[in-house]
Amino acid sequence: MKTGLLAILSLGFISSTVLAGKHHSDYKLTPDPEGQYFRLGACPDPNACILPPTESQFHVGGLFDLRVELHAYDKNSRESTPVPYKSFKTKVRKDNGDWVDASRYFHHPQPKVEQWNFNWTQSLEVEYADLLHSDAKPIDVAVTSRIWRKLKFDQPGTYYVKLEYGPKKSYTARYKVVEKKKPKRKAKNVILFISDGTNVGAITAARAISRQHTSGKYKDLLSFEDFDELGHVITNSVDSLLTDSANSASAYATGHKSSVNALGVYADSSSDPFDDPKVELLTERIRRRQPKKAIGIATTAYTADATPSAWFCHTRKRSMSANIIDQLLHGVKNWTEPVLPDVFLGGGAEYFSGKKSLDGKDYFKELTKSGYKSVFNKKDLKKYNGKDKLFGVFRQGNLDTWLERNVYVNNTAGNGAHPDNSGKDQLGSAQPGLEDMTIKALETLKKRGGKDGFFLMSEAASVDKMFHVFDHSRGLADLVELDVTIKKTVEWLKKNGEYEDTLILLTADHAHSFDVYGSVDSEYMRKAKDEDEKISAIGVYQNAGFPGYYDKNGDGFPDNWNPKVTLAFGTNNGPAHHEAWRVSANGPRVPSVSNDHGVLVPNPKDMGGNFGQGLLVNNNLPHGNDQGVHSMSDVFIYANGPGSELFKKTFENWELFFKMADAMDL
Repeated sequence: MKTGLLAILSLGFISSTVLAGKHHSDYKLTPDPEGQYFRLGACPDPNACILPPTESQFHVGGLFDLRVELHAYDKNSRESTPVPYKSFKTKVRKDNGDWVDASRYFHHPQPKVEQWNFNWTQSLEVEYADLLHSDAKPIDVAVTSRIWRKLKFDQPGTYYVKLEYGPKKSYTARYKVVEKKKPKRKAKNVILFISDGTNVGAITAARAISRQHTSGKYKDLLSFEDFDELGHVITNSVDSLLTDSANSASAYATGHKSSVNALGVYADSSSDPFDDPKVELLTERIRRRQPKKAIGIATTAYTADATPSAWFCHTRKRSMSANIIDQLLHGVKNWTEPVLPDVFLGGGAEYFSGKKSLDGKDYFKELTKSGYKSVFNKKDLKKYNGKDKLFGVFRQGNLDTWLERNVYVNNTAGNGAHPDNSGKDQLGSAQPGLEDMTIKALETLKKRGGKDGFFLMSEAASVDKMFHVFDHSRGLADLVELDVTIKKTVEWLKKNGEYEDTLILLTADHAHSFDVYGSVDSEYMRKAKDEDEKISAIGVYQNAGFPGYYDKNGDGFPDNWNPKVTLAFGTNNGPAHHEAWRVSANGPRVPSVSNDHGVLVPNPKDMGGNFGQGLLVNNNLPHGNDQGVHSMSDVFIYANGPGSELFKKTFENWELFFKMADAMDL
């Protein structure tokens, strides 16, 4: 047992006096408050907010915006109009130094005072007032604020920012500024694979359906399961247990936890989705510190989706897709130059021209002017062999799942998803897969980065998208595609002399509560006449026999996706739906629909009736949720190559940024 000061420091509970004597008596490290409806995330003080919030960490020279807010409101009255604060001071100091006015400290002009109002939904009674037939109303909050743009700390140490708003009222935030750590061996290249929404249960299931086993022993494991190191990543956001893909990917890209729907910013209380305080992205850091290093982004989602956007944009609302694509080329005001990736591949063509693009702009033309070579299908992607920046968009919306691109191709007829936005079809067979995009990205990045190397983020997006709607087999197929992609990536790196210099990472941004709890005779279930017979089709413990998947052609994918005996899998949450453990041949399933009264019920059609013959799973989600939700589980991280030792054990999602930056010696 550790005792005294050592115990206090190791546990992380550092009192202000222990930290630095009497100078820090006004700083208190307080736990996050209990509750579900906060006034504003990461603002524990009754009236004051400082963003970035307390306990944020920065690299020396890392860029950030600093916003302070004062909130005036009357919690006891729904009718009174709050009077905003008029005077306040913001001060900064390093370690035990003197307090200095923030503008003077950062050598920055004093920002103008901004004011606005917002409504604070403070309780369940307000959130569901209509449903509960309640007259409860939100609290009106008057905000007074200042924001300092594009700041940095030039020396390591502990910094304090204090917001004084009354004779005896103040709130203080504490920041830690660190030097980069020298890696044992620098990673010239970093490849970050993100399997969106994937937990350990999904990894286990993917292994079970794609790997041969005899006497219960696997012939081999998944391609990444012999990587050098394995760790766990904690996924919660700055102000909630459950994260979405925006702020979870943003934590990886910035080294800062944020709020649901936020990308590269801390969410303030204003209604403007683009004025929130920004923090520097890893890709922006690369452009500043190692400008000759090439950058690539590849995804099976639409390119303005949360995970790819986290590496080039800043906004409070991930739904601002048209603006996000504009930031790809033009960046955001009051900040750095745009990232302009050397390789940018995925879906979402509708945001590059036509009605859904920002102000109807033709970004295809702008991309050409910016030096990009553009490709729009798998054939042209494979043919490309140049050194120009490469842009590829292969359909509107998300790319089709692996099953639609390779097995049920007819499902993509009539999709009207051609990337020229003409309304023509783009069949699944014409779309590249994750392997195609990743290998072509590597070829191009090697040419463009040369001896300076490259950074590539490659995302398997539809694991998450299919798990949300309980189409678990389609999600697992995309996870198997990722496994094959990583295998081919390692082969390419070795063939091209880059393996020893490349750090390869595989992680998820967040988890679903997916798991396998047995096996199921799906044919018996479909023939069963009542619920008792259906339940009997599930085998647990000694009756949890092996499923009937096989891979005779050795391509890494099961040849049969509807075996007689399959995995009994599921999740712990969702709206009412049916489950029969079959793969719909008609396309991804829609498990729940609204009836004539606006109530979510199991979809009576559910893609051809396969699932309607299954077991009923009752709703256990709040009103209005028509899909399954994420879980708070830690996620895995597999690491291989130079710097991989940084990624073992358990760490928080924001730390991934610092570990990647250190590995690249940024």
